[in-house]
Amino acid sequence: MSRKRESYYVAQKEKIMKDFGQLIMIARTTAKTRLDPKLIDALTEKAYSEYENLLPQLPYVGDEKSPFTRLNLDSAATVAFYKACRESGMEPREIGQWIYEVGEAYINSMSWIKRRLARRMVFSESYKRKWKKRMTETQTREYPENWVGQYVEGDGKTFEYGLDFTECGCLKLFRKLGCEEIAPYACLNDFARMRGLNVGFRRTRVLSRGHPKCDFRFVKDYKTPRGWPPESLEEFKPGASKHH
Repeated sequence: MSRKRESYYVAQKEKIMKDFGQLIMIARTTAKTRLDPKLIDALTEKAYSEYENLLPQLPYVGDEKSPFTRLNLDSAATVAFYKACRESGMEPREIGQWIYEVGEAYINSMSWIKRRLARRMVFSESYKRKWKKRMTETQTREYPENWVGQYVEGDGKTFEYGLDFTECGCLKLFRKLGCEEIAPYACLNDFARMRGLNVGFRRTRVLSRGHPKCDFRFVKDYKTPRGWPPESLEEFKPGASKHH
């Protein structure tokens, strides 16, 4: 890996940490109803420190034009919160709920104009073409720690298009850092994001629950379910086949 790639996130540290600081503020607000103020201070300060220390360790998965770069930073944010909370004795499910609520609050903090534009973009033909190209590129495995998958053509009725991931960069990072138990809860933020944007989204299988792939499906005129509590979701049901 080139020196430029090795220092990619470090070179943008000031902006990245500023963005994470905004997420910390949202996290503090969402925790007010269940945690002691002093504990919130301790957890968020620890999470901020953990996130800063993680930046040099993050694998390069493409530049700022790649959607996986943003996902990589989101994964690091989850690790930072997880480590801070686990150290304080919180259980994975409790941490997962907080992470979900932070993700939900973050999306809802966006202006309606930005959310509307994002919703239009998700179903645009140009966006579909970009994802088709990106998914094909992942199959070369140029970046070992990246996501790998295939673009799925939709029929325009049951779904517009889909993304089937057989390798997840988020899960790889969690495993590397010993945080795999938080992965199934972290995945729920996809529901928070799409529901907040009013984008129809379905998923029945997810790698973090032991399935062979994550089957993302984007559907017009469909109300995305809330991802918490997760037990009502198909991907989280104990009896769901892992080889479907």
